[in-house]
Amino acid sequence: MIRFGTGGWRDIIGENFTFDNVRRFSQGVANQIIESGKEEASVVIGYDNRFMAEEFAKASTEVFAGNNIKVILLTPAVPTPLVNYATKQENAAAGLTFTASHNPYIYNGIKYIREGGLPATEAVTSRMEEEINVIQMNEVKLLKYNQALTSRLVKRKNYDNDFITFVESQLNMDLIKESNIKVLYDPMFGTGVNSLLTLLVDSRTEVKMIHDTADPLFGGRVPAPTEATLWRLTGMMKEENYDIGIATDGDGDRIAIIDETSSYVDANEILTILYYYLMEYKGIRGNVVRNISTTHLLDVIAKHYGYSCFEKPVGFKHIAEGMLETNAILGGESSGGITIKGHLLEKDAILSAGILLEMLAVTKKPLSEIRQEIDSKFGFRYSKDYNYVYETELKQQIKTIITNIPSAKIYDGELCQHKTYDGVKWEWTDGTWCLVRFSGTEPLLRIMTESPKPSEVDSIIKRVLAVVEENLQY
Repeated sequence: MIRFGTGGWRDIIGENFTFDNVRRFSQGVANQIIESGKEEASVVIGYDNRFMAEEFAKASTEVFAGNNIKVILLTPAVPTPLVNYATKQENAAAGLTFTASHNPYIYNGIKYIREGGLPATEAVTSRMEEEINVIQMNEVKLLKYNQALTSRLVKRKNYDNDFITFVESQLNMDLIKESNIKVLYDPMFGTGVNSLLTLLVDSRTEVKMIHDTADPLFGGRVPAPTEATLWRLTGMMKEENYDIGIATDGDGDRIAIIDETSSYVDANEILTILYYYLMEYKGIRGNVVRNISTTHLLDVIAKHYGYSCFEKPVGFKHIAEGMLETNAILGGESSGGITIKGHLLEKDAILSAGILLEMLAVTKKPLSEIRQEIDSKFGFRYSKDYNYVYETELKQQIKTIITNIPSAKIYDGELCQHKTYDGVKWEWTDGTWCLVRFSGTEPLLRIMTESPKPSEVDSIIKRVLAVVEENLQY
């Protein structure tokens, strides 16, 4: 069965992510396009550096060609935000990108992009899931790839320059060029390098790269830019005089940074830095949107300037919807996905990196000083998350346990909010909160917490785990 997570379908290569299931998925999308009368519009397809991603992408093009739907197949391997951009520019009926984002190398996946380069809504993906899972292989229409090329139903196209021109149009490139910024960049063997390197060169930064080759095994690491995975980037920042260290995930839509003192800056803090920079230094004022697992410091900053922070469920499609609903200037999530008003309504590490460079050029301050500036004005929040691996047959039992945990069991504070619309979230009056929810793509129970008190984040996670373990019946 093909199951959609927060941003698309991901599965283990060879187990459920197979050529037959890719073809069934593509036939389901083709059916929707035909039913809506949009078969004259093209479909944009991209792929990242994952194992056999290009071959899976070509198998998908054969299905659309078999349904007489034209395909723009992007070349070479590209970051996910570029696929969103190309989908919008081509006025395509849909976009597909073959990626499993930050997941381990044994996974591949398909991210579905709707018209306008927008993330698909839950209503769209639920309907697609139902339709795709009843399609039989004998119902899939195919036209061989070489024949589709000859018939001009498939066209290969390079969008790299157009995309970077679009990103650079939103930055003060002249000021960045004058600033002589030194950058250490780790694309984690992914496709972010294709675009971000061009931006770094165009902005006249002095750049050094590591892990910049295409590797479907991602160097044996998980291609997620976290404190644990960026040990080499952090170590090199200690040894050499760089202004900023930047890392992007496997498909270039999530970002992490290291400051000039070699301190890791997590995704929550990157969001607060960017929001503060837009409001305080760039003079762009407005609301902000975050998901339920993201720092509440955004709420504090928004309130300080007379604006609001809006909370949404996990999944960038909800962030995009919130941006449209509230006219927010920034939206993001604690996993490193960020979008800016006027850009794509999808996470993009390339633009985020560019704005960070612009911030260094505009403020003429080192990153550590900007961090301290925010801390002195708004206070600091300590955050931590933990992934609890469970056996799938225990999921319902665990769900019942976490739904019924009394707040006093995990934190001795005055409860002000108890939310159950996406997992279970407790919020206390002192600014401490804890969220427990199931991953949409893996057998993981995610426990996330934030507090002004550094000692509490570990304690809260331990208490949640203790309650789960005490009540589980194996």
